[in-house]
Amino acid sequence: MSELAIVVIAYNREHSLKRLLSSIAQANYSSKNITLHISIDASDNPKVAEVANGFEWHFGEKIVDVKPENRGLLKHVFECGELAERYGSILVLEDDLIVAPAFYSYGKQASAFFAEDAKIGGVSLYTYPCEENNYYPFQPIVDGSDVHFIQVASSWGQVWTKNQWTSFKQWLIEHPSGKNEVLPKYVQEWGNNSWKKLFIGYMIDTDRYFAFPNTSYSTNFEDEGTHATNTGLLQVSMNVGEPQTRFRKWKDSNAVYDAFFELKEDRLKALNPRLEAFDFEVDLYGEKTIDQIQSAFILTSRRGRNPAISFGSSMKPILQNIIYDVEGRDIGIYRKEDLLPAENLRFLNVIGAPSRVEQYANLAKQRFDHVSVIMPVLENQLDRLKATFEALPSTRFHEVSVLLVCPSSISDTVAQLVHGSPLNTYVIESKSSDIDELFRLGIAEASTKYCVWAQPGMPLDLVSLENAGRIFQSMHQVQAFVGCEKEVEEDAYERVNVSHLRWTPQIAISNQKKCAKVRTEWVFWRRNLFSEDDLIQLTTANLFVQLLKRTPVYPVALKLADYNKVKSVSQLTTSELKSVLSAREFQPKTGLKSLFRPIFSYWFHQNVRFFRLFYRELEQLPTVVRFDFEHNSFYLGNY
Repeated sequence: MSELAIVVIAYNREHSLKRLLSSIAQANYSSKNITLHISIDASDNPKVAEVANGFEWHFGEKIVDVKPENRGLLKHVFECGELAERYGSILVLEDDLIVAPAFYSYGKQASAFFAEDAKIGGVSLYTYPCEENNYYPFQPIVDGSDVHFIQVASSWGQVWTKNQWTSFKQWLIEHPSGKNEVLPKYVQEWGNNSWKKLFIGYMIDTDRYFAFPNTSYSTNFEDEGTHATNTGLLQVSMNVGEPQTRFRKWKDSNAVYDAFFELKEDRLKALNPRLEAFDFEVDLYGEKTIDQIQSAFILTSRRGRNPAISFGSSMKPILQNIIYDVEGRDIGIYRKEDLLPAENLRFLNVIGAPSRVEQYANLAKQRFDHVSVIMPVLENQLDRLKATFEALPSTRFHEVSVLLVCPSSISDTVAQLVHGSPLNTYVIESKSSDIDELFRLGIAEASTKYCVWAQPGMPLDLVSLENAGRIFQSMHQVQAFVGCEKEVEEDAYERVNVSHLRWTPQIAISNQKKCAKVRTEWVFWRRNLFSEDDLIQLTTANLFVQLLKRTPVYPVALKLADYNKVKSVSQLTTSELKSVLSAREFQPKTGLKSLFRPIFSYWFHQNVRFFRLFYRELEQLPTVVRFDFEHNSFYLGNY
């Protein structure tokens, strides 16, 4: 059996790398011919390379590869994947991990067992304690083996053979942007700089799976207490004994799951013959949309009419109710057309989850379902930064992250100024002092789903930021929006005029000077609108028109912006605006209707009811996000 090379992926966290290498050194090995390849992406932190170079490896050759330029995680992982061709097989570990004593032995034996199985895209060292969508508890079927299979790639310790990586690489040549349409919605929202998103698309498209152990040989590391959202939900107990290696081929296993962490229907039919008569898909978590269901029937915890077969929910995990034919009406097989609208947390309600389990799911979603405020900080803005954070309430507010991106020369000062912040505050260092470079770095480092940027000196209105997150969560069609600068009174709400916030690419081209002056601070957008390549073209000046190019920017009839008299740091030129919106589809339409555009526009902005309808239809304006004060919710209106 050939020796498996260990590949460690590191960036700028020397403490994380030191911790991982320490656990690697304490593991068990039966050979002294094992290559340890430490690949370090370029960063401002020289201590990472010092830790790598100073680490003593007694079981073979050690290679420290420091990249001369920053690759970003996506390209860095791809470059490390290429090492499978050099070494034959690689065991990949990112620096924010710890490994069990038997990690290498398990990885080596599992990789050898599955190497020739065409259905296997890779081998995982990690075991999921919960599914990745809503973080509901996940317990795979125990079928007499020590493995199960999921159509999800592992990123917390994985093994690839040369053939497995080459197969993925060949697929990627044919699908350089992946296959977004086959992915679950939660994966689609990861953004275009995720290697794991591409790999999951590959596995779904080619019907491949990762082999996961039933007990974990690695876990990710979260420092308890550093931030309120670090709940340890994805940390798992590791096997500290001998490796468990009762392997079973994919075709012979009953524990095979799709990308939603749902058991495949053919495996479930083998466990309950009553299901043989139905062409169905499994949706016990209740997260699949109707469009994603290809079969006539669906087995689900959602509510519906006229179930063909129904089951109770008294057994845990919920799948056992189907396997053992538990009587009841909590779970059913329905025709797609008989399903009722989805309910939030329906899965938790069905399994009778205690409050702790419900909290488990909700807290986990908070890690990603909130706004990251990108705040570039320059040396002459430190006083304004101090004022911004001193104005915050003292109570902890968990729904907002603030990324302070600054030159390395002032990072210590910035960290001291915001010490004790009630927010999830991160200081990100950069070699650059260019505000656009800092801005792009902040977006690249954002781990939440939603982004906005602001300058030091601008107040962080926590209620407004929470409302922004609620809009994204409740309105999936809204990809970007901008709110009012002035307070909105409930008594006069119906008269609030947001016509100045209603833009389209065509209106921007027709009103270039006016659009060029639109400020981009406090414009909210979903992080996945910009890929890693898109970020190269993004600036603080062109953000608004770059968003217009990609998606409607919805106006919100509620105060979400407060510039606090802080002047704009950059302004878009009309030539740059025309360059961004140069495509033919963005040019204003000509014809008879266009002759009336200036008249309609003037009276539309005066909020004259008669002209509002004609101008809205003429320009195909996005609808308005409005607030229902009585029910504390948001809705879409025409004006």
